[in-house]
Amino acid sequence: MIALRWPALALFVISWSASVQSQAQGTCDARLASAMTALARDQGEQVTQALERIEGMSKQLLALRSYVRSRETLSQRWSWSQAQIDLYRQSREYQDLLAAVKRIRVRFETDNPGFELYGNTEVRSLDVQIQRWNENQGVGRVAASLEKALCQKANVKGAHEFSAAELREALQKWQPSTPAPLAAPGLSLHGRARAIDFQVNQGGRVVAGPEIAKIASTWEAQGWSAKLSAAVSAASDKFVGPLKMPNEPWHYEYRPN
Repeated sequence: MIALRWPALALFVISWSASVQSQAQGTCDARLASAMTALARDQGEQVTQALERIEGMSKQLLALRSYVRSRETLSQRWSWSQAQIDLYRQSREYQDLLAAVKRIRVRFETDNPGFELYGNTEVRSLDVQIQRWNENQGVGRVAASLEKALCQKANVKGAHEFSAAELREALQKWQPSTPAPLAAPGLSLHGRARAIDFQVNQGGRVVAGPEIAKIASTWEAQGWSAKLSAAVSAASDKFVGPLKMPNEPWHYEYRPN
């Protein structure tokens, strides 16, 4: 019999525990992968193609949750292709958007002398949305909590298969403690020029930009949220906002009709 000293025994226990956890995670991922593949296929080709480009099962599951919950309006919300974006930029609607943003800018700068307002009217392509989804740490944290909850549910079933129907139900019911900071790729209103992010500048310096970390200290404490809202309301009736979930005081939805 081999006698293990305490340090060696501790390392052995830690290694064994990590191995067990890894095996359990692998089993869970295998069950979820099968159900996720079937459920994604049911959502349509654009969803399956988007999921293939998302890195990691947890982030794929979080995106799939949004696709499942938005299934009835998915085709109306899905982000434009580059060809559609190019066509939109030649439209009267795009010119109307630029004119509305200009009116807001003029009103804001009149109310707040010495400051400039920038409105980002660029359409955010699916490629950019996927890249940001893959890189965003906040998305990663929410995704990890979702996968953990699903694994707990899958493990309750033991060796039985986790079906696509059960995964759909679980995704629809699950609620994060904190919302993901980005819309799932393909569902962002920026992908159809229906969302505008504003930014306050002064002499080439960003005073209040689209930064979650500075909402309390800059947008709220310095009053820029209220000042922007006042300018938007006074200059145009085509904008709704700011976005409340998640809280983004710079984000306004554009409704041309």
